[in-house]
Amino acid sequence: MKKNNLQINQTLGIAYENHKKGNLDLAKSLYEKALKTDSNNFEAIFLLGSLFLQTKNFHEAIRYLNKAIEIQPKHANTYQNLGYAFVELGEFEKAKKLFFKAIEIEPNHGDAHFNLANTYKQMRNFKKAKEFYEKTTQIQPNNPSVHNNYGNVCKQLGEFSKAITSYNRAIELKPDHPRAHHNLGNTYNQLGEYSKAISSFKRAYQYQPFNLESLYNWSDLDNGILDLKLKKKINLIMKNKQLPKKYAAYGNFLFAKYELEKHNYEEEFNYLVKGHIDYFDSNKAFFEKGVNYWLKDLPKIEELEKINKNKIDNEAKPIFIVGVPRCGSTVVEKVIASGSKSISVGEECSIINTFIGDKILKKESLNFDMTDLKDQLNNKYKESGLLKKENDHVFTDKTLDNFFFLDIIKEIFPKAKVINCKRNPISSIMSILKNNLGDVAWAHQLEHIFLYFDIYHKKMNNFKNKYPNFIYDLIFEDFQSDPEKESKKVMKFCNLAWDKKCLEFHKRKDLISYTASHRQIREPIYKISKDKNKPYKAMLNKYGSKYNWFN
Repeated sequence: MKKNNLQINQTLGIAYENHKKGNLDLAKSLYEKALKTDSNNFEAIFLLGSLFLQTKNFHEAIRYLNKAIEIQPKHANTYQNLGYAFVELGEFEKAKKLFFKAIEIEPNHGDAHFNLANTYKQMRNFKKAKEFYEKTTQIQPNNPSVHNNYGNVCKQLGEFSKAITSYNRAIELKPDHPRAHHNLGNTYNQLGEYSKAISSFKRAYQYQPFNLESLYNWSDLDNGILDLKLKKKINLIMKNKQLPKKYAAYGNFLFAKYELEKHNYEEEFNYLVKGHIDYFDSNKAFFEKGVNYWLKDLPKIEELEKINKNKIDNEAKPIFIVGVPRCGSTVVEKVIASGSKSISVGEECSIINTFIGDKILKKESLNFDMTDLKDQLNNKYKESGLLKKENDHVFTDKTLDNFFFLDIIKEIFPKAKVINCKRNPISSIMSILKNNLGDVAWAHQLEHIFLYFDIYHKKMNNFKNKYPNFIYDLIFEDFQSDPEKESKKVMKFCNLAWDKKCLEFHKRKDLISYTASHRQIREPIYKISKDKNKPYKAMLNKYGSKYNWFN
């Protein structure tokens, strides 16, 4: 028995050394060899599960790590690693419980605190995320990744000064931290400080030459860098078979820019499509879960439309702006928020869909007590700083996918105004392709984009047939053609006084956008040629020909 134990320990020692060096295939075979001698060897099971986690084989990782817990139920790192696997699969509630268990076993487990904060961030509970990042900084004060992620949450909470300080702290601890430089660039970009943004993106790319995401963002602000010399560099980077899919995606987006410059629209289109496929594959398990939720599960939930009718008294006067992405909604919201009356700007606060989505994921009943639901949602809006007495309880919520919840909105917000922001579908679809929407799961494959648009059109038509006068349809092309006339109409619908300042929103320093439209809000409204996206119609026809709204 002692001889066997000695052999296993020697095998595991060699395996672990190879694991650390990145020789994962050899490490895997050695872990498996150790398990043939002792099938319940905790160390071999734990390390093999961790290796599967590293290689993104999450289901095998979960299987081995669960087995490790059966053998040693008080091992904090096992819970931490298992929680991380569930984060990667988008199963955040399971992940949270496991991180809390790791912290219960080991209260100063820095990685568990850090990943718990990351999980809350993914769930858009930014206040909770901030709380756990702050705890992590107490445990790991010199960890640059913690300061970098803390900066991301501060930015989401509108605390831009804190975000910049946090990114700079991460850079102070690790001057060549590409992600901190990149995030600092994004922050300056949102604030309209473009020269600082360029400088940060440039440093991120210099410290990580295969970081084509930073190069892409830099080119957005300085298109002049896209010369033939740089194209050759991108080509070399793209030939590296080890290049992460995310960076390959941005390489294809960059190639699309080169083709657009030459008016090679079909080549541009093909690069955009390939780039989005790479982006989807970069986090496939997460995106597949999101696609199932938005395109299969959520649209079928009948309870969202079969609402118990009650007479609800609610002081809130929300202005909901719904639609599909890239429909002009950000500009419309800024116009509404720039009148003479001070109102709270929610942008994409995701309060309703996060609240209801959480119940769906937990498989909880959606047979709501509407008065109780009203109180809970009002509290959420108050906690977010939107529902304020000093603003006469008026605020905007530009979470576009609230069209799924219009029956609930009508019932619990009797004073609500709903604006349906409509734009030519080709313009919106091409803008989605040209502006990577990141974590929006359905926005990376054309079949998914068209299906989502179809769900939107059906939901809106069904609701408007039931309640024909409840929604204001705003045609964005008309808004661009005659902004004064159209802005007066929408302000009247919202019971707000029109002021010339409505059209001077771009002069305001206090308006920030977290969307891909953050640069548009720093310019006046201008008319875009109707023919701008005409070259793409033939390419989109094969996807859209079966949909009435596309033709």
